[in-house]
Amino acid sequence: MPEQQTIIPKDKDPTLRQRYESIEVQRRTLLLYLGNGLSSVFLLAFGIADLVQGKDLLAYFLLVHCGITITNILIFRFTGNHDWAGYGFAYGLLALFAFLVGTGAVQNTGALWGYPMAASAVTVLRARLGLIVIAAMSGIALTVFLIPPSWLGTQPYSLEFKIRYTATYFALMLFIALHEYARSRSQNELLRLSAQLDHLSQTDVLTGLPNRRFMLDRLEEENSRNLRHQRPYAILYGDVDDFKLINDTYGHQAGDEALHLIGQTLRNNLRQHDLVCRWGGEEFLVLLPEATPELAKEVADKLCKSITAIEFRPAGIMHRLTMSFGLHHVAGHGNINSFIQQADQKLYRAKQSGKNRAVAELTPA
Repeated sequence: MPEQQTIIPKDKDPTLRQRYESIEVQRRTLLLYLGNGLSSVFLLAFGIADLVQGKDLLAYFLLVHCGITITNILIFRFTGNHDWAGYGFAYGLLALFAFLVGTGAVQNTGALWGYPMAASAVTVLRARLGLIVIAAMSGIALTVFLIPPSWLGTQPYSLEFKIRYTATYFALMLFIALHEYARSRSQNELLRLSAQLDHLSQTDVLTGLPNRRFMLDRLEEENSRNLRHQRPYAILYGDVDDFKLINDTYGHQAGDEALHLIGQTLRNNLRQHDLVCRWGGEEFLVLLPEATPELAKEVADKLCKSITAIEFRPAGIMHRLTMSFGLHHVAGHGNINSFIQQADQKLYRAKQSGKNRAVAELTPA
């Protein structure tokens, strides 16, 4: 049979889920930088303005938290830890909001900063942490509003302001919670669909086995493992004998049934960590990790016998199925293309030698 040129990708293609997660990490990274960066700019500007106006307590608090925010940016820059950066941002929001509500800031407008803070919390942070921060902010506001100012030393607010602020803030909380719930459901459904598409893109529909694309990725992984840790493996290149005769005699539906039965038989007669795929047409490829040449030959012979035992009765007529295998054992450096081509050459020799057999060496027929 003619040799086939296999194109091996240099890098394993990421799945749709991996691509989505990569985009999500980039989004969160950008938002953490923007959120902390904008916060530090506002804190610095308002801190300097209050310092000029003689509002020392408010100015010092704002400038200290500007320094904390900048430190959070630097820690994130050098560690890349999104969780730490998120916790730092959450602390900054809660501390600043508590201070603004407690002191009233300028003309009792400090509480109004709760609206953009709530929006930034759910935008910059993970959904659960963002909702926790928003709920904590509402708790802070209610504490200041309900407990007499003389007890806490906080700024007094009018009853009308308390009612209007509480109503509008809880309306905002409800909207954000519903939005996050809907977004989470949509995100989970997209991830489910992406996982399904990834599975379909790596699965042969007819046999239910992995397809060539999936096998190529696994071969690259196994080859890299062999190069790093000297873990040899074997490749079995199999082809159904006289498959064209089945199609011509019984029709393509019978040929599809034969391929399905063969695929299931191959999978059922391999070790748990072995892998078989439909390589194309009536060809199958088997990967045997950490297999010696003797074990690989034993497995190939076992597969040949298992195929001949299949009960295949197209149109009610018993038809004996057989397969031929070419075996290549990989113990050193080399290219996947070369290994597959060598297994293909041995498969060709098995065909020349009478079919229904496995050939491990290129000896004369």
